[in-house]
Amino acid sequence: MTSSAPSLQPSAQADETWFLNTAGQQIRDSELKRAECLNGRLAMLGFLIGVAIEALTGHGILQQLADVVLLSQG
Repeated sequence: MTSSAPSLQPSAQADETWFLNTAGQQIRDSELKRAECLNGRLAMLGFLIGVAIEALTGHGILQQLADVVLLSQG
């Protein structure tokens, strides 16, 4: 009498799939960390430029944004 229960031995394909999924997740995590770091640095740079322009022109950041909107409208 033979049993139709699945084998408990993992297959090579299952091991490879697990490895690829784990490696893919680690790569995505690494890329996300780098992207977030770059995003933070660019935000700090934009804020610093806004403060520098405020110091040079005397217009606050909101006034600078309003000026850009007004200039783009015509």
